[in-house]
Amino acid sequence: MSGLRWPNVAVATPGAEPRGQTIVEFAMVVSFLFLILFGIIDFSRLFFAYATMANGVREGARYAVVHPDDNVGIIEHAQAMMVLIGDEATVTVDFPDSDAYGNSRCSHYCRVVVMATCEFDVWTPIIPAVEIVAQSTMHVE
Repeated sequence: MSGLRWPNVAVATPGAEPRGQTIVEFAMVVSFLFLILFGIIDFSRLFFAYATMANGVREGARYAVVHPDDNVGIIEHAQAMMVLIGDEATVTVDFPDSDAYGNSRCSHYCRVVVMATCEFDVWTPIIPAVEIVAQSTMHVE
C-alpha cells in the first residue's frame, strides 16, 4: 500500500475564477459600453448637424427676403452657416407663389422656401446613414 498515491487533482477553492474568464467578461462589457458611448456621440453630432442646417436655411431665407433674384447668393449664404455639413448639403430655393413661368420676381408677401438635405454618416457601425432635412419659409418684403 505504500505505492498507492492519490491522483494529482487541483481542488477549486470557493470563489476562485478560472484564469482568463475575467478578461473575456471585461472584453464583452467594454465593447457594449463603447457601442453606447459612440451612439451617444453620434446622436450629439446628428443633433448639432441638424441645428446648423436649420440655422443655415434660416439665414438663406433671410437673404432671400432682401435679394429674391440671387439664387446663387441664397445657396452660398445657407451653406456658409452649416458648420458641420457645409458643401455636402443640397440646398434648394423655391418661390411657391411665383408666376406660371417660374419667375421668382414676386410682389410683397410672396413666400420663399429654402430647404437643405444631407446624408449624414455616423461612426457607430450598426447604425445606417441618416438623411437630415431642414426647411425655412419666409415672406419677401
